[in-house]
Amino acid sequence: MSNYGGSSYPQTAPPAHGGAPADAAVPKAFPIVAIVGAVLVLACTWVNWVVGEAGGETGGVKGKDGDGVITLIVSIVAALALIGAMVTKKALLYLGGAVLSLVTVVFAVINMVDPARLVAAKLESEGASSAEAEKYAEQVVKAADFSAGPGLYMVLIGALLTVVFGVLGFMKSRNSR
Repeated sequence: MSNYGGSSYPQTAPPAHGGAPADAAVPKAFPIVAIVGAVLVLACTWVNWVVGEAGGETGGVKGKDGDGVITLIVSIVAALALIGAMVTKKALLYLGGAVLSLVTVVFAVINMVDPARLVAAKLESEGASSAEAEKYAEQVVKAADFSAGPGLYMVLIGALLTVVFGVLGFMKSRNSR
């Protein structure tokens, strides 16, 4: 036995793959910011997604009255996937959370482009037929000058945070292996 380094204990060779140590995989901030984005989407379901003004009166429609139900469910599942990714350090869970949040991004953009969609959904939930709701919603949106509200912008920001940091977490997790 050699006295390499002045020790009689056997020396271990450095890892041959040259990769980063497992502890340096994904910064804790990535999944935390992604989860905060998903929680922001969840919270903003109860904020006005569409707002309008007519005759000095203002009003709005909350996300929960339309596509917000879908984005609410998707954001809960995305947050759970990202929590799982943070705990288990599995790359595919980061990607799963990001892909789920892309669904939310699509719904947010659709509702921004077409505010009458959410107004029609609200009218349908109150008992109007689909055709009546769409016809009346178009009239209301034009007359009351409806547009995207603060909740919809916050949903979009939260979903984009989740997508970006979910993808970053996935990429960082894959590179560290």
